[in-house]
Amino acid sequence: MAELFPSYRGEGYVRGDACGLPAHYREIQAICDALGYAAQQEMANAIEQGDPVARERAYGKWLALRGMLRAVEARGDEWTPSERAMLERIDWTREQFRFPGIEQFDVAPGEPGDRS
Repeated sequence: MAELFPSYRGEGYVRGDACGLPAHYREIQAICDALGYAAQQEMANAIEQGDPVARERAYGKWLALRGMLRAVEARGDEWTPSERAMLERIDWTREQFRFPGIEQFDVAPGEPGDRS
């Protein structure tokens, strides 16, 4: 477990011009595989214990992780209309998701902590 934190703390990495989500696919896939397997184990345990709420919660986790990989793979043929609409709201130049309804605030986008 101690090896995980230095790898994913976000320190010590220099991002190149051509760096994007596909460049990190293997890392993202490893994380999703690990957490997806954990969700499957949680689901199996919940089924064994007869806990339908925990089973649905674990299944939801697994679906979300699979959705992340579909997004990185750009598997648009597998996206739901809601997923497509929300993925289209990502401003890739700033790596930020633009929440629905934010336009109503009529405020220029800024960075966290920016007070200008």
